[in-house]
Amino acid sequence: MSNTKGAYGQAAGDTDFRKKYDLDEYAAKAKDREAAEKEERKARWEAKMAGKKYYKPMDGSETLTTARNATQDFSRLVGTSTLVPAGAGVGKRGRGAGFYCEACDLTFKDNLQWVEHTNSMQHQRAIGATGEVRKATAADVHARIEALWAREQERQRDQIVSLHERLEVRREEDEKEREEKRQKRREAEERKRLDKEAAAKIKTEYGEDVRIEGEHDEEDMMAAMGITGFGTTATKLFRRFSMVLPACSFHRFCNRPHFPAPVRAWVLSRRCRFGRPALATRLMHDLARGFSSATNSTSRFTMICCGIDVEAVIPTAMASSSTSSVAAGALLKRQLKQMQSAKDLPGISCGLVNDNNIFEWEVMLMINDDCKYYGGGNFRSHLTFPPSYPLMPPKMIFQTPIPFHPNIYPNGELCISILHPPEEDKYGYEAASERWSPVQTPETILLSVISLFEDPNDESPANVEAARLLREEREGKNKDFRRRCRKCVRESLGED
Repeated sequence: MSNTKGAYGQAAGDTDFRKKYDLDEYAAKAKDREAAEKEERKARWEAKMAGKKYYKPMDGSETLTTARNATQDFSRLVGTSTLVPAGAGVGKRGRGAGFYCEACDLTFKDNLQWVEHTNSMQHQRAIGATGEVRKATAADVHARIEALWAREQERQRDQIVSLHERLEVRREEDEKEREEKRQKRREAEERKRLDKEAAAKIKTEYGEDVRIEGEHDEEDMMAAMGITGFGTTATKLFRRFSMVLPACSFHRFCNRPHFPAPVRAWVLSRRCRFGRPALATRLMHDLARGFSSATNSTSRFTMICCGIDVEAVIPTAMASSSTSSVAAGALLKRQLKQMQSAKDLPGISCGLVNDNNIFEWEVMLMINDDCKYYGGGNFRSHLTFPPSYPLMPPKMIFQTPIPFHPNIYPNGELCISILHPPEEDKYGYEAASERWSPVQTPETILLSVISLFEDPNDESPANVEAARLLREEREGKNKDFRRRCRKCVRESLGED
């Protein structure tokens, strides 16, 4: 006979599908429940006889009581309707109109009773809390003090109003940014080193003829285009050209009937973004010179390979140059007026070199006496804005006497990240986010320059001698840097 059974344990041929219950199991459960209820009644009676309030005994799963970290919102029920059972208005037991506690099944009519209930031992036991708090250790006290101190520092930082304090905050932020940049540079160098070691290991194991993925992609593409004789110059020109030429010009450029197929495939395969037309025009001219000299010495200057007109495929910005110049002039007038009327910029004086030229400012920086090296100096400079401002940065050149500073060239030109064009640094020293952006203003530029006087940067210096002397002074070798700086300060005051 088959032993196959149905879903409820009966044989397959049995037509009785009624579920069967284990009577012994349910009898044991009822017995345990009755014993627990008997124990609870006994405990309640003993507590009542002792004049105490009964609390459910703890089973070990309770947690320590913690402070409430959320604000009680007593107005959330205003304007709402709640369905309550009949007779809910009598007593506190059950859900009713008011503040209802699901853990204790109690309703309270006012917020004072509700707060007292949430802090009571009855409620704490109902939600699984012991009513006891965790004892704080020395580490907890230290962490709390650190958090409170950080909060106080943040509050004081928001209240900074003086220029000196703003410069101090800016110097701290710049130091943090420089440290992050150093860390990123170290990580990048470490990755390059590991990749180089891995490539060397592969070549050691499999021989010099093995090709590493991506190692020769540029060389192969240039070879397929037939312009391998250029070396690195043509590669750089094509790469830069592909980054600045707009996509619409790519298609017009590549769809010329005599355009070489390998070059067309290479150009269309490159990622391009809408860039600067003037730069694209210059790169195309450079590319035309190089390509023509390698293919046909008799070809015209504006022709690439088989009669492709460079001027016809490059968009020009001449039509909008006058409009952008007018907009830049209006913006500079407004910013100059704001800076001249501002009262929270002590130490900065701005004006025009020529009243008919809004694009050239004369700036006087009066360094605070608290500055370590340049305190008390009055340094004059010219701030020259391009017609494409604020898309492109201005240029700042200090006039005689030129400060002896690691970030100022001997000819007076200032070298600072925010005055560098908004593009990737080919040497990898600066990120694009650290360079110029249209949100910068003359005020932020001059504040950064004053901060640079407070804390000179000796990394990638413009004045190598000044950077060397600054490092030696910081190491305690000599004080030549301080003497040179003080000499510049005296000259700026007309004392020497």
